Amino acid sequence: MFERFSEKARRTIFFARYEAVQFGSPCIDTEHLLLGLLREYRGLPELLPPEAREEIRAKIASGTQVRKNIPTPVDLPLTNKTKRALNYAADEATRLNHKWIGPEHLLLGLLREKEGLAAQILQSRGLDIDKLREHFAKNLYQPPPPNPPRRRRDHTVDIHGFAWHAETIRQRVSELRTFNWHWHKTSWKPRDVAVDSEGKISFDLTLLEDKQNFTRSPGAWKKDRCTICGWELCDSADNPGHGAAYTNGRDWVCEECYEKFLKGPDYFESPHSDIT
Repeated sequence: MFERFSEKARRTIFFARYEAVQFGSPCIDTEHLLLGLLREYRGLPELLPPEAREEIRAKIASGTQVRKNIPTPVDLPLTNKTKRALNYAADEATRLNHKWIGPEHLLLGLLREKEGLAAQILQSRGLDIDKLREHFAKNLYQPPPPNPPRRRRDHTVDIHGFAWHAETIRQRVSELRTFNWHWHKTSWKPRDVAVDSEGKISFDLTLLEDKQNFTRSPGAWKKDRCTICGWELCDSADNPGHGAAYTNGRDWVCEECYEKFLKGPDYFESPHSDIT
């Protein structure tokens, strides 16, 4: 199942583990997964009032016995409730005909696990699973119709002079267009990251509050990649064309992919394209 998890869903699990450690929990429960979603899923604030994040954290803290922090290297198991929630998330992805499992599916999975504290908290704040399913069905990427026109097996899209499978690019673009992010062009610069005791990095600099386990590494993220085509972004005099791109504050898209796929109408539906 985990091989179907998107990068955002995997980061949610990472943050859930971090939250469990902060509470001194010997396992990862549904409330920790919810806190992980609050950190990673940027669409969640659109579904909850602005003050909900702190209220949810306070609610979890009040209902949890805080123990001594567990050393970071220790692997934390999932509770049975969390395992069921993840299985429900996979089921919801299948129900929506999605090949990947993202934060949206994790949210639906948490709501289905009614024995979990996360479901009780979300329901108390007005989240209804049927309405969310309808919302995601309309706003997440939809697959082609049951009988789409036959597509040539070698059908490709040209990016930076290289041929890409059209369906691969279509899915990456659709994930970025799920929400109406504000994109702006800027120069790419190396980023500071948080490094844990095992040398693993995270862009979530709030982890630096845990001074025992995390330290700042200035400018350690020296390169990045276009989310759509993987074009290398770097701050280098040797590759000046690679130093500018479009960003929504977290994701990066090279200039060619932005102009071709994110600016204006859907590229795959436009008259100039023979992709069907």
